Amino acid sequence: MGYVALFFINRFIGPEYWGFLSYAIAFGGLFTIVTDLGLSSANIKFITQEDERSKNLSTFLFLKIMLSMVFIGITIGSLLIWVMVLHRGFENPIEFWTIMAILPYYAIYTLISVPNSYYQANLDSKHIAIPRMIESFVRNGIFIFIGIVYYLNLEGNIGVGISVILALVYGLSYSIYIALSFNYGRPWHFQRPDISTIKKYALFAAPLAFSSSIAVINENIDKIIIQFYYGAIATGAFYTDQRLLLIIVSLTGSVSMFILPILSSKITKTNLEFDSSVIEIERIVSLITLPFVLIFFWLSPYILNIYSQAYLKYYAALSVLAIGTYLGSIQFPFYQALISKDGQRKIAKISTVGILSNIILNVILIPNNIMGIHLFGLSDLGASIGYTLSTLLTYFLYKSTYRKHNMQWNGSVLHRHLILFIPVSLILIASDILFRPYPFIVLFPIIVVALAVYTFLALAIKEITWEQIKLIIRNVI
Repeated sequence: MGYVALFFINRFIGPEYWGFLSYAIAFGGLFTIVTDLGLSSANIKFITQEDERSKNLSTFLFLKIMLSMVFIGITIGSLLIWVMVLHRGFENPIEFWTIMAILPYYAIYTLISVPNSYYQANLDSKHIAIPRMIESFVRNGIFIFIGIVYYLNLEGNIGVGISVILALVYGLSYSIYIALSFNYGRPWHFQRPDISTIKKYALFAAPLAFSSSIAVINENIDKIIIQFYYGAIATGAFYTDQRLLLIIVSLTGSVSMFILPILSSKITKTNLEFDSSVIEIERIVSLITLPFVLIFFWLSPYILNIYSQAYLKYYAALSVLAIGTYLGSIQFPFYQALISKDGQRKIAKISTVGILSNIILNVILIPNNIMGIHLFGLSDLGASIGYTLSTLLTYFLYKSTYRKHNMQWNGSVLHRHLILFIPVSLILIASDILFRPYPFIVLFPIIVVALAVYTFLALAIKEITWEQIKLIIRNVI
């Protein structure tokens, strides 16, 4: 649904308006540094390990409401100071109102982690998935409808105001999302949070607070710098890259969502058995994400052409970003394993190193100059390179730190996936040379063939079995 909606927005409403919305999402997202502070990880761990679920959930809800209010106050205050006190503006005045319109989405998103963390601790995938799917259907359905209105030239004189409308749709759909999420968990037994429980959460989350906050800056600063130097089209192109790669992030999330509650459970395991679980998750994450990484890497210009010809000159960023997304996916099992073993202080240090390195690389690689100092000026490609290099660094740091912490480990098996990487890459390279698949009707069969070959080879080397495939299909149904 997201891919289809993205097509309708870019093709029929226009990449410039998508760029304004992308900038507003990044600007609002920048201030979400105050909305979690490591509390979600603390909540899942405490709910999994302790019997006082009602007290823990009540405390978590209270803290999240407070942080949501702080977020709204800081964001609006910053906007008013920027415009009214400093008398500064934006590329287009509509960006101010688009940012204001996106705030309800972020405020609600902050609170959604309350029911979702409860379901996650209980391994309740259904009640996590259904509200999310309904929200996605509503939001993307509205986007598609608006795209059709534009396609039929029925939009009237909306103009740049469409960016505000698109931002408000996020708030509307997330209102439905949170209502459904809390409804599925009834009856909730909330009680007044006490100081001791608040202190418990604060102590656990404190080492993660700084790294999680600058992680938020890290996720959004690239688009803000791109917007400042290169405008809405370049910003929209980079955010489109990130949206396209959400398929990899979603696959990783679905596999990794329950790692923390499982590893944090009271089941006693030896260090070697514990490591076997972590390595197996790393293998599965790599196995299911690698084919999509290869497709995005080798076919990036043709994929971006589906959404807008204006994005063709930005295709290299999508290729590089696909590699970084893969590295981010396979490091997640080690991140979760360290949390389950109370290694949050080590996580904080590694995250801080990785995030600061990415921010520094963004500042060096994206702009063409700062205060007269000539820099690389790579625009969105610079953002992709910075993200990929910093993620490669954190992958090695997380993995080596986890192994020292666990003291016993098994050998990694990712080298086996080279058997899958090489032939599928050759197919995609040959398709690029022979067919130049700009038309979707040519591109789609090539992607299907690549996925089929990948699956066949995975079966041949026993990375997956037919029984496992049948199990996956049954669970999906």
